[in-house]
Amino acid sequence: MTSTAAYLLIYQPGQKTPLHTADQPLESNENWHNCIKQLLETSPLIKQASLNIVLPGSQYQLFVADKPDVTEDELASAIKYAAADYINVPLDDVVTEYFDIPVQQHGQNKINLVVANKRFVQMVIKECNQKCNLLNRITIDELAYEDLFLSDNDASLLVVHHPDEQLLLQIVKEGKIYFFRRVRGYDKIDTFAELEIKHGAADGLSLEIQRSLDYFESQLRQPPVKRIYISIQNKHEKQLIDQIGENFDVPVLPLKNRLADELPDSDNHAYFPAIGAVQELLNPQPQGNGVAK
Repeated sequence: MTSTAAYLLIYQPGQKTPLHTADQPLESNENWHNCIKQLLETSPLIKQASLNIVLPGSQYQLFVADKPDVTEDELASAIKYAAADYINVPLDDVVTEYFDIPVQQHGQNKINLVVANKRFVQMVIKECNQKCNLLNRITIDELAYEDLFLSDNDASLLVVHHPDEQLLLQIVKEGKIYFFRRVRGYDKIDTFAELEIKHGAADGLSLEIQRSLDYFESQLRQPPVKRIYISIQNKHEKQLIDQIGENFDVPVLPLKNRLADELPDSDNHAYFPAIGAVQELLNPQPQGNGVAK
């Protein structure tokens, strides 16, 4: 899901291309229930399916937080109370989960803290349990994109965007998120005209990318990334990628090229996190990161 629509891909185990593809626009933020209900009714195959859900960016927040100094048995409860320092809604209105940071700066003990809208998560669980065979996992964009790189030993930097959401930069390596940040000022980059890309957006994004690369190498003391992947739903995406590519020595590539074998018959980039989320069902791995498990 994105903040403007819900998307469904159904795969047959052992096959890369989806059996069924569907999308359902969101009419209003108060109408998520109908949006999800209608989407899940687009195919009878859903009754036999195991389902992984990606929460829309409007329904969760991701923070880097201090890890509470408690035992593992007390951690889940302590993390929920720690979330109070980062949100301005009652704790009873949210669900919390966390996943580890693989490399810490010296002297730090941090975690990635996920805080999601409790009512939304409960609605999703109820609707999916009524329609599908098994609700396997609820996750978030950052982890869904991470799952596209489970088999990569080298680091890659991703630049991804959904309409009406902040731009996401993250670095993934060996199936783990080493770094992420949301970048303000690009919420409408999907609508940018050619001149806006040529005379500002490409260089501005290049600067944000370079800052992220510098942090990864100097602060986390990691080898340089090997590739930069970009996914921005804009008809001038190729120009944007080409211009950014002129500023770096590593390949700058469309993310869709990496997913060519698994893409539905659609050029909608919003399907990309769904492809990531389904990887653990199609290609089982040791238990990884999840949210609201």
